[in-house]
Formats: sequence, structure tokens, C-alpha cells
Amino acid sequence: MNKNYADPTLYVVEGPIEEAMKWVGREMTIKAPYPVNEAQIAYFAAMLEDPNENYWDADAAGRRYGGIISPGGMFQTWVFPTPWRPGGRPEHGPVYALEVPMPGETLINVTTDTTFHAPMRVGDLLTYTDTISSISPLKRTAVGEGYFVTTTTVCRNQDGTDLATNINVVYRYDTVPPSDDTSAPQISRPAADADVERIPEISLPITLSKLVMNAAATRDYFPGHHDRDYAQGQGVRDAYHNTMYLQGFVDRAGYEWAGPDAWLVRRQLRMVVPACRGDTMRTDGRVVARREENGRDLVDLDIDVLTEHGIAVTTQLTFDLGGWEGRN
Repeated sequence: MNKNYADPTLYVVEGPIEEAMKWVGREMTIKAPYPVNEAQIAYFAAMLEDPNENYWDADAAGRRYGGIISPGGMFQTWVFPTPWRPGGRPEHGPVYALEVPMPGETLINVTTDTTFHAPMRVGDLLTYTDTISSISPLKRTAVGEGYFVTTTTVCRNQDGTDLATNINVVYRYDTVPPSDDTSAPQISRPAADADVERIPEISLPITLSKLVMNAAATRDYFPGHHDRDYAQGQGVRDAYHNTMYLQGFVDRAGYEWAGPDAWLVRRQLRMVVPACRGDTMRTDGRVVARREENGRDLVDLDIDVLTEHGIAVTTQLTFDLGGWEGRN
């Protein structure tokens, strides 16, 4: 087994696929290195130009949740370690799928499915339990040849309360020469009916400054998110935004429609193609269903993220318009 330490931000462990399959079902529990804090939340909301008062206004957030809360897109941020500390590297990286000894020198995230049970409040001390749920057979895609690794992560606070559950799929791969016979996704959305309620569009350019802000706000220094040469070595056009940015972007669009009293119950996100430096991201969202469930006023939204190159991300968000069900 070889730990790839060529770059201090990489935690990828390489090894034979036979060894990797033994990891299915294994579990790892780690504590977030720092408490949920107001400064990191402000960095994250600022890079997205997100005005949600629950991230900025202690009085308004206090009336709903007892204090300022973390955006849902920061679920993974809190467990990211600093890339260096006295005494050497942290024992674990932020994603358990990187530590599975298997073929594949690099990686890219594919899908996330997050259910939010309770708020992450400023001051919370978080613990993450990751389980390797499955490893796919060998697959060839537009960027390379490798394996899809699925992990299930449960985040709890210092009281043992389940705050969120995330099912994540990472593609561990080696780049290969382009081929016409790949699984490159081709996605288009049917035109919405005239009477479908639309979600107001938000738009942000992807600049080098935004990518730098993203690294600072999420503590994610993976080189593909700021280094053009590394990204192109992965088979991507240019440096690209990370998953947390994309999650925050669609969450902002959903909350600007639903309002700060609403509670994000679930977000399903699929990355189609990376949104890269030089692109402009914009949302295209619509209301797809409204329903009452166990006394909750639920609404389902489809929000796509598009660039000049087409659909980059598809998402489905569910909000409880009545707010978090655990609030007083």
C-alpha cells in the first residue's frame, strides 16, 4: 500500500482492489478538529453571497434555533483537518473513501444525498462516523477508469444527537486517453409547463478569487479546486468548484425562495460535469410537488446548476416550510 503524500492535501491510499473489497462495512469515527464557529460560517456564506439571516443574525437565528447555525453545505467542512499541524499530518483525512487502499491515483465526487435532522449550532463539537457501504466493479468514464466508492456518514453533536446523514459517492480513478465509448453523461431537462412555479435565478462567476475563497471557507485544499494543471491532469478543463460550494449554491437558491423560516430536510445532488474557472454558474429551479406529511408542510424543488457548457449539477431539495420540527 502506498500513501500518496506527494501533495500535503492528498490522503489517497493506493493498493490492490482485492484489499479494497475487504473494507466494505468498515467504520471509522473521528472528531471535528474545531467547534462549529461563527467566523467559518461567515466565510462560507460570504463566498456564496448568501444573505440567509440564520448565518449572520444571532437574534433572528436565536429565535428559531437558539443561535447562529451552520449552512447545510458545510456538513463536510467541519471535519476537514488543517493540512499540517505540529507533530505531522493528521491521522485521518476528511473522507474515509480516500483511505481505502485501492487502484486510483486521484478522485472526483459524484453524488451526495444528505438528510438534515437537527441544526449544527455555533459551539457544537461534532463527531463523524463513516462507513464504507460499497465499492463498484471497475468502470470506465469520460475522465478515466476506476471504481465508485459509496460511504454513509452520520454526524452527531456533543450530546449524541444525530444532526445529519450523508450518503456520498466518490470516483477513485486513473486517467486514460479519451474514448468515444465512455459513460460521459448527456443530460437535458424537459421544458417546464407555463404554470409551474419557478425558483428565482441566482448567478455567480467562477473566478480565481472565488476558488481561493472556497478553499479558505471549506478548508478543502484538494489541488483540483485551485490548480489548473492538476485539474487538467484529472481530465477536467480547468480548476473547478468543490462539492460544498455546489451544495451551498443550490441551498441558497432554495432558501431565497422558501424563506429563512423554512428548514432544509433533504438534498440530493448529482454532479454531471465540473463547473470550472471562467464559467458562470446559474440556477434553473422549479417547484415539483407540495404535500403534507405528519403535519409537516413539505415542498420538493428541482434545481439545476448550469454553465455556458450546459447542465453541471442536478439537485432535488425538500423543505419543510413550517420550519425545523424540533424547534419550540
